[in-house]
Amino acid sequence: MKKNVFRLLVLFFCLLHIVDSSDIVFAESVLPPGNYPLGVSTKTNLTAGGTLYFNTDQLQDKQLVGQFLAKNITSNGSSGLSKGGFQNYQNATRQWELDQIDPAVVSETITGSDIIRLYANATSFKYMNGEDLHYYLGNLPTEKEMNDALQYYPDLRENFTKRLYNDTLESFPSFTDNGITNFSQVTGNIQNVSDYYASLTDSNQSVVHNSAVQSAEVNTEKKVVNPNDWGGQSSIQINIALKKGTTEQAVAIVNVDGQIDHFKNAQDISINYTNYDPDTMLPPYLFINYKHFPTFNFSGSTFFHATAYPSLPGEEEYEFEGNNGVFFEGKYSDKAVPLIKSDSHTISDELKDKTYKMATHLVHNFNDEDKEIQFRSNASLFIGSVLAPRASVILDDTQGRVLGSVYSGYDIHTNMPISPEESTAMFDYDDFPGLGDIVGGEELEAPIKVGEQFTYTGNENRRLYTITQKIPAYSSRFPIQTVKITDPLADSLAIAAEDVTIKDETGGNATDYFTRNKNAENELLIEAKPESLADESFYGKTYTIELNGSLQLSHEELTDPELNQITIPNTAVTTVNEESKASNEAELKAEFVQGKSVVVNYLNEDGQEIAPTEILDGKVSQPYQAKAKEIPGYTLTTIPENESGTFSNETQTVIYKYQGHLIFSAVPTQISFGTHALSSKDEEYKIEAKDRDIVVKDTRTLGSNWQLRATLSKPLTGNKTQHVLSDALFYVKDGQSVPIPTHSSSIIESAVTTTHDEYNITQDWETSDDGLKVAVKSGDALADQYSGEISWELYDVVAND
Repeated sequence: MKKNVFRLLVLFFCLLHIVDSSDIVFAESVLPPGNYPLGVSTKTNLTAGGTLYFNTDQLQDKQLVGQFLAKNITSNGSSGLSKGGFQNYQNATRQWELDQIDPAVVSETITGSDIIRLYANATSFKYMNGEDLHYYLGNLPTEKEMNDALQYYPDLRENFTKRLYNDTLESFPSFTDNGITNFSQVTGNIQNVSDYYASLTDSNQSVVHNSAVQSAEVNTEKKVVNPNDWGGQSSIQINIALKKGTTEQAVAIVNVDGQIDHFKNAQDISINYTNYDPDTMLPPYLFINYKHFPTFNFSGSTFFHATAYPSLPGEEEYEFEGNNGVFFEGKYSDKAVPLIKSDSHTISDELKDKTYKMATHLVHNFNDEDKEIQFRSNASLFIGSVLAPRASVILDDTQGRVLGSVYSGYDIHTNMPISPEESTAMFDYDDFPGLGDIVGGEELEAPIKVGEQFTYTGNENRRLYTITQKIPAYSSRFPIQTVKITDPLADSLAIAAEDVTIKDETGGNATDYFTRNKNAENELLIEAKPESLADESFYGKTYTIELNGSLQLSHEELTDPELNQITIPNTAVTTVNEESKASNEAELKAEFVQGKSVVVNYLNEDGQEIAPTEILDGKVSQPYQAKAKEIPGYTLTTIPENESGTFSNETQTVIYKYQGHLIFSAVPTQISFGTHALSSKDEEYKIEAKDRDIVVKDTRTLGSNWQLRATLSKPLTGNKTQHVLSDALFYVKDGQSVPIPTHSSSIIESAVTTTHDEYNITQDWETSDDGLKVAVKSGDALADQYSGEISWELYDVVAND
């Protein structure tokens, strides 16, 4: 059908027709599409892979609405123009969206004059406010068929024509999504859906359910009798315990085997839901797979019961003893909240809402029934949708009714009316939560990986990536044996296994659910522990894995002036059993920023700068290397620990310390006392010229003491006569004379260093009375040129206290 429409529905019938099974193609059992849990039939009230027969004689004055799908639609009556309402919603109390129910009927063909008149009737195909509804036909009736049907009602031909849905079969999502391109494939689709649900229960597992169900049982071992039914007939008793406090919708699939004697002739179906409050919780879905019922026929009195039992206080639980022959409904009658009590063709007003709701969540799958299924119980209403892939279905309103949809791979024969209210009893596909944790086929979701973006500030540990992984829901049928997440890391990522943390959906620490390891190839492996896989609470949750570590960049990357950002792509792979899914490619991005300068100082022992400061600049975490300098007058004494390092967000200072020295900056090589005539008396001569001064520089610690001393290493001697002027050289300072002997030194200057500037000792010797002098006694000198040598020495001395 094109769109989906109603929720509830009642079914009916009475005629019977055999379809040649040689025309049927059996489909493989595969999971139906997610939006179509019952395949192409999901959004219909009646679907027939063969022919849908309406007994128009018995439906003359009755309503017949809903969505119908069949290969062919016909009638087996000859009543003339119907007085009832075929697809007429004008008296409906419920509001439907028009596009949900239009077109209302889809078929390849229609045959028979009565059905043509039904399509053309003025009261047919009317929406709530009188708007026209439509039908889809693959092949229109012939002109002769139209004339035969409408020869007495020529005015109705226009109605027939204008109600035709002018579009292709491909316009119906239910067809395209289920891979159906023609009506001949409808039977195969119905069979495929039935086979799929039937395959979920087998001889070894008669009950399967999702994680919202705590336990379930069918009384396969013992006969159970409903004492309220006459005749003492056996009951098919299905007991389902929901988990206390569950907010998920329960789904259970049970197997009812007709080879079991007390099931073969059962006339009572009793369904009990414990820990279920129908006023506050979503109704459970129940699929009943009927197998080995070759002549299944509710021809006698068939009773339907469904009952809810709210949770008992504390840890107390209801006891299921169906396999001990105990009728559950009678044991806990004081706690019972009736949902279905089908003891007649009618439903009491007080139970109508609950019964309709349960009907939309109940499916009877007659998978291997290959005879006609006849609903002719003269005492009760059959509740729930009927899936009959290999059998025709007969619904006889005079003897029995069905409240729900009917899907037959072959034919449907019906004289059962469907009111707008009853049409809402179709299978509730909107609420269906899927079968993920039942079949273990909940699709493994690919992990989602996110890379961090940050400013690179070095090799400190931080979060680098996160991996988000949904673990499939628990399945007792197909257990998960392994859950592994592998993550090959780039060489520049330093992530230790113990630094990987895992949190659950609430933010709680879930690391203990997993093992964490890393191999020599820098590949991270995270694996669920065996005890986690055995714990149902582990499943169906989303876990967030945080990869914490550091980024180790190369020197080339850090020093490249053109590189302002590093991007590292990464992909993780999750493997559950044999299925693997890769994550998206996540990118870690590290932005480089300019660091603060490194200031390199060169200081003496007094903390004074003795060379120009150097400024080094680079990116944060880029390495730097400072260098010492050769500085005259100083010797490097301390190499700083932070001579090499990395740039950071803080200014750094590197200090090289130097020890000073006491040195001559200049020493004269020639000192001249002039040329003088011989004198008859004693004479003193001062310096007349020198080629340079005696300059001392003390770069040691301020306050250091030093002395300049002089030694006459060669006395004044005549160059020609070799005559020696003994004791002729002396030093005068502040009027005090100090002789300069030949074999010992005399103190010329004593000083305390108050500055590291040069100190010129001799700059005033030529203009003042201080300085070196030569004393020549009368008669001691000969006419000659005299020369000598003086040794100047600096001494580091200790100050006198």
